[in-house]
Parts: sequence; structure tokens; C-alpha cells
Amino acid sequence: MDNRPIGFLDSGVGGLTVVRQLFRQLPNEEVIYIGDTARMPYGPRSADEILRFTWDMVYFLLEKNVKMIVFACNTATAVALDTIRAQVNVPVVGVILPGANAAVQQTKSGKIGVIGTQATIKSNSYVNALHARSGELEILSLACPAFVPLVESGDFDNYASRRIVSETLQPLIGQVDTLILGCTHYPLLTEQIQTAMGRDVKLVDSGAEAVRDVSVLLNYFALNRELNLPTTSHYFTTGDAAHFKQIAEQWLNRPVDVKKVSFEQKKLLIATRNPGKVKEFKALFSEIGYNVESLNDYPDLPEIEETGNTFEENARLKAETISKITGQLVIADDSGLCVDVLGGLPGIWSHRFSAPDPTDQKNNIKLLHELASTKIKPEQRTAHFHCTIAAARPDHESLIVEADWSGRIALNPQGEAGFGYDPIFLVGEGNKTAAELSPQEKNKISHRGQALQKLLTAFPEWLSH
Repeated sequence: MDNRPIGFLDSGVGGLTVVRQLFRQLPNEEVIYIGDTARMPYGPRSADEILRFTWDMVYFLLEKNVKMIVFACNTATAVALDTIRAQVNVPVVGVILPGANAAVQQTKSGKIGVIGTQATIKSNSYVNALHARSGELEILSLACPAFVPLVESGDFDNYASRRIVSETLQPLIGQVDTLILGCTHYPLLTEQIQTAMGRDVKLVDSGAEAVRDVSVLLNYFALNRELNLPTTSHYFTTGDAAHFKQIAEQWLNRPVDVKKVSFEQKKLLIATRNPGKVKEFKALFSEIGYNVESLNDYPDLPEIEETGNTFEENARLKAETISKITGQLVIADDSGLCVDVLGGLPGIWSHRFSAPDPTDQKNNIKLLHELASTKIKPEQRTAHFHCTIAAARPDHESLIVEADWSGRIALNPQGEAGFGYDPIFLVGEGNKTAAELSPQEKNKISHRGQALQKLLTAFPEWLSH
């Protein structure tokens, strides 16, 4: 049993149609709902924007200690579900696969229509999901950009709205026997859509189908709420709370309390002046809505001397000291190259290996000189990069993650990309150095990339405490 609420997110009020289905099928569960009405519609936005906005809502729900997150938004499901599901520690349910499964079961002719926002249709998520179940299906997709604003207005039961729906659906009329409502706003237009398409066409509500998956997961993970407990659900919007409340109470047929929230861009300070490290951190954290700064943006902040005896001690020292000075969320890493035949050196001294005036080139030359006697013995040139990352914020215990990246030391520098020891580090068992990888390739497999992925996975829970 788990008495925590289920989190629901949507670009606006449309996801309430999924909540309504939840209350019908699982009336004992509590809900935390966030609708990003201030930034809707999501459909015309870029994939990067949609992913960033969805992360805002995911972090908001995780801070509310939800036990599961339902993407009650087809656009967010199409663009962001897989990325976010891989990085959070609670079950995440989308609406596309359940809708596709139901449509395959409903169709008699094998001709299925899909309507949704521009982003959902462009992603081909429904087409791919349907064809994965049967390659013989004939699928017609249609973006309906006018439908979401129509529903969000709350005024859609009139002649004008019926005309808009009928005119928009003309390309599909008479062409399919099953129609997937690929946006959680669209069930509110069911009557108008059914009239336009004809009574013989089966309409598939992807949100309603998703609730069945929610029920299965609650049972599988033993997350069901105890019976006969009083329930109190909470609703949040980034837009007009009064307007949201009016629509929510009309659709859910119950009084609701709605609070307005805002998603200010989150700031993250990286405790380094190394441009290569800053670039790698920015590439990852900008995807989840963080404005990443470095010590280069704060020239008056002191240099923190790495006096620790381990990678963790140095990472903590930098992150916790800068966080204490600035009062900000700060991330610092200490990383280095550990060569087995040298007993783990240069290790924590990697950056200053060629002191007193170290440079990347000098460090590489010194290391190759140290290994000169092993030139003809590749098995003695094994090494690994290590990275420890510390995340610190005032009055909280720091978060620590670690990762290694195994390889060998090359005989000569190779490649122009990267920094530090990248030109002489042969990745894995291959013959390509880290400096010959693209930034995207390197970020996926490097010690820092692996550690950052671990950090992103643990980050939401750490922030919620």
C-alpha cells in the first residue's frame, strides 16, 4: 500500500479528462495535477521547449512526493516520455501506447485515423506504435491546431465550434472506421467529433485507456491506496486559476481548489572555470530547464584549492564552499585519469601533473614519458577516467555520485576534440581516442557523462527533501 498521490501533468486543462477517468475507475486515489496553461498550446513548440517545460512539471510533481506520474498530454508523451522515464525513480505512464493498443483492437477495416497537435502528429509516435502492432494498418494522421484553444476557452458547445470541428476533420470523413483522439483535450469535443465523423466510427480516448495501465501498475508495484481513507486532491496551474477552476469543476463535477504557480528558470552554478567542463554540463542541464553558470560568470569568487586526498573530498570542498558563499545550488566535480601501472597516478593530481605551470599538452607529454618503458606492452597501458560529482545547497546534505570510464593510453596523441588527456586516452578496447569522439558520443559514455546521468536520476528526489 502507498497512500501518496498520483501526479498528472498536461499543457493545460485537457488532462483533466484523464483525471475524470481515474476517479471513475480508481475513486480511492488522490491526485496532484499541474496544468501549464500559461505556456499552452505545446503543439506548435519545438521539441527542446516541450522537453524543458515537461521537466518543469515533473520536478514540481516530484517535489510533491507523488508515487507515479501520468503524462496526461499526448504532446509531452510523444516528445519527452522516454527521456524523462529513464531519469526518474517513480513509474511514468504515457497516453500513446494505450491509445494505439485500443485502436488496433477496435478497427475492423484496418483504417485508423489519428488526430492531435502539430508536435504529436509530426513525431509519428502513434504511427510507429500502430505499425509496431500491425504493419498492414492504413493510418491517416491529421493535426488539429484549432481544437486545444477551443477547449481551453471553455466555450465549445455551440454552432461555431461544431463548424470548426466539422471543417477540420473533412480529410478523414469516410476514410477510417476508428479515430484516435490523440490529445487529452479532444474528449471534451467528443459529441462534435462523433457527429462530424459519423456514428459508425469508433472513437478511442487515449487518456481513458491510459488509466487502465495506471491500475495495472498500481497493482504490480503494490502502490494502491488504502481503502476508505478520505481523499483530497490538489490542482495547480501556471495560468488563470479562476478560469481553470471553472472548467475543472464543470468537467469533474466536484468542487476543486486551484492554486497558481510559476516556473521561473532555475539557476545552477558549476564550480569550475574550465570551459570544456562547462560546455558538457550546459549540454545536459539546459535540457531540463536550468540556466547554467560557471565561476567565469563570477570573477570575484575565490579559487578553491583542491586540498583533499580523494576525488570526493575535492568535489565536496568546491561545491560546498561555493554554495555557502553564494547561497546557490552548486555542482562541482573532481575527475582525473588513473593509470594502473603508475599505481593510479596522476589521479587527483591529473590537472596539475606537470606542475608548477601545468597545461594539457605538458600533462600529456609527461604521462607519455612516464609510460615510455611500456611502449611495447599494451596490456600495461590500461587506465580509467574517474569522476566524482558533488551537488550542494545551503542547509542540506550534499549529493554524491561517481563513475569510471575504462580504456588504455595511446602511444601518441590522436584527435583534435575534447580537452585534458582526451587525445591520449583510447576508449575501451578500440583504437579511437576520446579526442576523436563527437561531443554527443563522448557525453553518452564518458566518466563525466555517466556521472551526470546518475546525478540527473538522483537529482529530483534529492531536491524534494
